[in-house]
Amino acid sequence: PEKIKVVEKEVVVDSLDTGKFLVAKGPLLPWFMNVRPHEDIERGNLDESVFAANLGDVALGTGREVYRDPEQFFPKTYFTAGLKNLARQVIRGLNGNQEADNRVISLQTGFGGGKTHSLISLYHLVRKGEDIVNWELTSDIIDEIGKPEFENANVAVVTNSTNDPTQGRTVDGIHIKTIWGELAFQLGGRETYEIIRQNDENRTTPKGLFKKVLEKTAPCLILIDELADYCVAASGVPVGALTLSDQTISFIQELSESISVSNQCVAVVTLPASPLEVASSEKGHQILVSLNNRLSRVGKDTKPVEGDEIFEVIRRRLFEDLGDKAEIEKVVKHYYDYYKTLDYNHEIPQYADRPDY
Repeated sequence: PEKIKVVEKEVVVDSLDTGKFLVAKGPLLPWFMNVRPHEDIERGNLDESVFAANLGDVALGTGREVYRDPEQFFPKTYFTAGLKNLARQVIRGLNGNQEADNRVISLQTGFGGGKTHSLISLYHLVRKGEDIVNWELTSDIIDEIGKPEFENANVAVVTNSTNDPTQGRTVDGIHIKTIWGELAFQLGGRETYEIIRQNDENRTTPKGLFKKVLEKTAPCLILIDELADYCVAASGVPVGALTLSDQTISFIQELSESISVSNQCVAVVTLPASPLEVASSEKGHQILVSLNNRLSRVGKDTKPVEGDEIFEVIRRRLFEDLGDKAEIEKVVKHYYDYYKTLDYNHEIPQYADRPDY
């Protein structure tokens, strides 16, 4: 209150404790009278863990509704240039477009770089298929990402917590022990699982078999999140003279090569940018290098979020409506004019000394 005064119906603000007051001609609205936050922000009950997305929960239909319900998820999602490019690659690949880019895509960023959020976006887009063409929530990006020509696509999801490397998991009476078992079962149920059943039971990489799974289940999208973390855990599971980690890394090469010769199949795999995010060990470093080598053979690294896009990502998550643009421009102009009158001795960097900033 001591920094904001109303003088003859004009708002004056001392924002920097300078003793000088910025006079708003016409008066300026307080931000909360123009901008509308999302309901959880407005009520003051934002749980910061909401930013920790979990792809596995989304695929199982559990976890936070803001992620598993596309009607809630997309209004709070800003489609960055990287995410649009990623969606375009996936849709082209699933359409069977011969001009599609590499259909094995590696997402590699630091923690919090938007990898999992990107996979959840792809999950919802592909599950809706052709419906996104006339969907209000994607109408503004459909021309950029392309129109799906498939009604239904099979989607398989594997995360570092989907299938425990030691115990596996039991579903529909089948004890699945490996990533290749998970993918085969999720894509086509018992029928496609039978193709690689022995490999799954013995935890040995299927060689030349997985393309049969893809042929039966196309169009299909495979999403693998935090693969390196899974492999670190799998390095403690012996398989003959090797480990389940070694077999999994070998399978990634098998998967990549199978997709490269199959039509309407795409895989997106996320990896950390640094071995320190996997495990502070020589083993973690070796695993990350090995996975990078396998994926770089036919894959293409993509960054979901670049530079200043993070501002818009957060803005979309926090605010439902940004209000009257003219009101925003008025406030920006007044602050800009105000800063120009100050002698701040180059304390403000040049890139911040612009109205657009």
